[in-house]
Amino acid sequence: MKGCGIRIFVVMRTRFGLRTFNIFFLLLFSTRLFAQGMTVDSLLPRIGSELHNPALAEQLRTLIPDFENSHVWGFATGDFTNDSLPDLALSIYDGDRSKSAVRVYLFENENNQKLTSRFEKEISFVESPIEVGISIEGSVVTITRKTAAEHWEQEGYSIEWGDVVLVDRFETDEENVSGSGSGKAHELGHEVYRNFETLRTKESYFTGSSGDALLAESFFSLPSYGRLRELYPGYGHILSDSTTDFILSGVGLRRDASDLSIRSMQTAYNDEYLYLDIRVRDDYVIGGQPSIEANDRISFWFDTKYTGDRLNRDRRLLSMEGGFPTFRTTLDSLVSNITFALPPHPGKVTQITYSSVAPLTQLQQDGLKRAMALMSYDTGGGVVNGYRLTLRIPFSFLGFETNPERAYETPLQLGSAEDSSELPTSASITNAATLGFTALVYDVDDPAHPNEVTIQATSKYEAGNPATFGTLILEPSALDYGEVHPTYLDTLRAGMTSAGY
Repeated sequence: MKGCGIRIFVVMRTRFGLRTFNIFFLLLFSTRLFAQGMTVDSLLPRIGSELHNPALAEQLRTLIPDFENSHVWGFATGDFTNDSLPDLALSIYDGDRSKSAVRVYLFENENNQKLTSRFEKEISFVESPIEVGISIEGSVVTITRKTAAEHWEQEGYSIEWGDVVLVDRFETDEENVSGSGSGKAHELGHEVYRNFETLRTKESYFTGSSGDALLAESFFSLPSYGRLRELYPGYGHILSDSTTDFILSGVGLRRDASDLSIRSMQTAYNDEYLYLDIRVRDDYVIGGQPSIEANDRISFWFDTKYTGDRLNRDRRLLSMEGGFPTFRTTLDSLVSNITFALPPHPGKVTQITYSSVAPLTQLQQDGLKRAMALMSYDTGGGVVNGYRLTLRIPFSFLGFETNPERAYETPLQLGSAEDSSELPTSASITNAATLGFTALVYDVDDPAHPNEVTIQATSKYEAGNPATFGTLILEPSALDYGEVHPTYLDTLRAGMTSAGY
C-alpha cells in the first residue's frame, strides 16, 4: 500500500493473513495527527507526489466538499482501475458534517489529466476516525473498519468497466461464551470471507484465546433471484468451478477440467418452485442405465434450518452449553436430498430419487411428484463435451408451504396512522432467506464399474454432515448479492434524455 496519514495494520486475515483480535496502529506523524488528522491542504504536495502529477492533487480543492474543514485520516494510491495510472483513495473526517463517521472517496485518474470522483461512502466509527483504514493491493481498494469492541470488517472495491464493484468482504468478531464448568467465560471467535465475484465463501469458528480451529468450512454461496428478474451487470450470480478444490473423490480418475467441472450453475425462483440451470463439462456422458449409480447424475442436498442471516450461522450450531459450541454434524428431519440421473438421450429426466431422515409428509410427497428436469447435450465442433440440466424443485418438497423468500420482502404498509404499532416493518438489508445447499456432480465413465466415480461438489461436503453444506440465498426483489455503483449511469441518462429517450 502507498499511503499517508495513519496506516492501520489489522493483523487478521487481511488479504488475508494471520488472525488476531489485537489491532496495531503505526503513527507516521505526530500526536496532532492522531488527535485530529491532517488538513487536506497540507497533504496536497504529498498526494501530488504519489500521483506523479501535482496538478491532479490541486483538483481536490473543488472535488471535496467543505475542503477547508476536512481532515485526512488516511489515503492510499494505486491502480484500482487497471489502466496503469495511479488512482487515489481518501478517508476524510469533517466534524461539522458528522461526529461519528468519515467519508471514503475513490478518485479515478483519467489519462493523467483529471481526477474524477467515482465513489463516496460514509463509514461510521466507534471511538475515533483512526478505526477506518484504507489500503490498495492490485486492483482492489480495501476499507477496514471497527464496528464494535471486538468486531472488524473489511470490504474490497474495484472499478470495472465504469462500475464500482464490491469484490469481497471479510468479517471477524469475538464473544465471551459463559456457562463453562469452571465458571469462566471462554472467548469464541468467528470469521467469514465472501467473494462476490467468484461466489466463494470461507467461514470458521475458533477459540479466541489460542486461535485453535473449532470448525472451518469452504463453500459456494449461490444467490437465487426472482424468475425473469433483470440483474445489473457486475452482480455475481453464476457459479463456475474448473478447479479441484471441491473434488471429493476420484481425483486420480479425472484427467482435467474437460473430464469433469462445473461450467456454470445459476438459480431462480417463483412462489412455487426453485429453478436450477447447470452446465457440466464432461467428455463422456452416460445416462439411461437401470441402476442409478451407473449414470452421470446430480444430487442436491438442502438444509431448511434457516434464519434471515445471510451466513445462516445458526444452522451450523446446536448449542453453546458448557461454554463451547456444539456443531450440528448429523442429519435430521430438516435435511433432504433429491437426485436427477441423466436419461439415455436428451429430453425428460425420468430417474428422480430422494432421501430424508424422516418420512416425507404429504406436502413433501405432493411436491416430489411435481419435480421435473430436462437434459440436453453441450457440443463443440460437433462433439459432445458436456451436458445441461434444467430443473425445477417445488418448495413444498422442501417442507415449505410457499417460498420462504416472501418473509423478507418489504411488506405493504397496512392499517392507519392511529394503529401504527401493528404495521409490519421492513426487513433489514442484511436479511434474506438462506438455506443450506450443496450440489454433488457424479461422473461415471464406465457403467460396468460404477464405483469408479468422480464427484465434484459446491462445498467441502462430508457425507451426513450438514455443517459442511454451502448456502443458497433467496434474494428479495429489492436486494442483490453484493454491491455495484454504476458511476456512468447519470451521464448515460443525461445523454439519452438529450437524444429524446
